[in-house]
Amino acid sequence: MNIHLNPQHRRLLLRLAAAAAVSTGLSTALAFKVDMYAIGNWSGGTCAPGDTDADRAAWPGMANAWYQRMGAMGHAKTGQFIDGSTTLRRFCDPRYDAACADFSYIDWPDAAILAAHGFDAGNAWGALMRNSWKGQCSLKMGTAGGTTFLGDSNLKFMHASSCFSLNQDYFANMRVAMKEPGTPKGLHVFTGFHGIMWISSSFNGDYADTAQDGHFMPVATAWVTNHYKNNQFSCAAYDPLGWFGTCQDQCPTAMTVGPTGGNALNRLLNERYNNSAAFGPPSGNAHYAWMGYRGCDPVGQSPFNP
Repeated sequence: MNIHLNPQHRRLLLRLAAAAAVSTGLSTALAFKVDMYAIGNWSGGTCAPGDTDADRAAWPGMANAWYQRMGAMGHAKTGQFIDGSTTLRRFCDPRYDAACADFSYIDWPDAAILAAHGFDAGNAWGALMRNSWKGQCSLKMGTAGGTTFLGDSNLKFMHASSCFSLNQDYFANMRVAMKEPGTPKGLHVFTGFHGIMWISSSFNGDYADTAQDGHFMPVATAWVTNHYKNNQFSCAAYDPLGWFGTCQDQCPTAMTVGPTGGNALNRLLNERYNNSAAFGPPSGNAHYAWMGYRGCDPVGQSPFNP
C-alpha cells in the first residue's frame, strides 16, 4: 500500500509556528554531523570540460545557506566540499564498486545536501559529477542497479538540490536506495524536486529556512513549503507576470519508507532533525509515503500527480 499526501500548508502560519517554538527556548536535542557537497563550476573539471554554460556560480551558496544555518542550530559542520575533485567515488556505495567511499563522504554525516545538475536516469535520479572516476561522470540513485544507496552508515536526512532528483515516477524505485538490502540502517527522509529546480542567490533564504524550520516541524514539511514556487519560471516573453498562465512552478518533494504505510506516513509527518533518535532507522521499505503539491507544474516534467 502506498500512502499519498497532498499538504496545503500556508507558509506564514508555519513561520509563525517556528518563531513561537524559538521563543519558548526549544533547543536541538540531538547534535548532528552535517556536510554539504556542491558544484558550481563544471567547465574546469573533466566531466564537462570547457562547458561554461554548465556552470552555476550561485549554486554552492544555496547549499551553504542550509549548511551554515544547521551549524547555527547547534550541529557540527564536518565537511564543506565545493567543486574540487567531486567524483562518483564520494557518492557511490561499495555494493556498486568495492572502491566506492560513500561511508567516508555523503553517508558519513547525519544530514547532508548535494547541489548538482540532475537528470532522469531511467526512473532514477542522475547527478552530473565534476570529475570522472573509473570512466563514470554521474551517480544514479533509485534502482537496485544504481550506484548510490544511502543511510546504511550514518546518513538520516538527504537533501538533493538538483533537477529531477525526486520525480513522482521515482518513488517506488527510490525505496531500495533508501534501505539497502541486508543492512540494519536506512535513510530517514529524502528530499528533492519533481522536474526542473531553479538556481539563484535569492533562494539562499529558502535553504536556510529549511534548516531552521526542520527543527520545529517535520523536515519533509520544511523542505516542501520553503521551496515551493508558484507561477514564477519560464514565463512567455509576452507574459512576464503570468497573467496569461504561461509561467510554471518549482515543485519540491519528499519521501520516506517503512515496513507499513502507516509507519512511513508517521515518519513523513512527524520526523524532525532533532527528534530522529525517537524514530530510529526504517525497519523496512515495503511501503513509502510522499509529500508534494498536487498539480504543481514544473518545467521539464508533467504536473505532479502521483
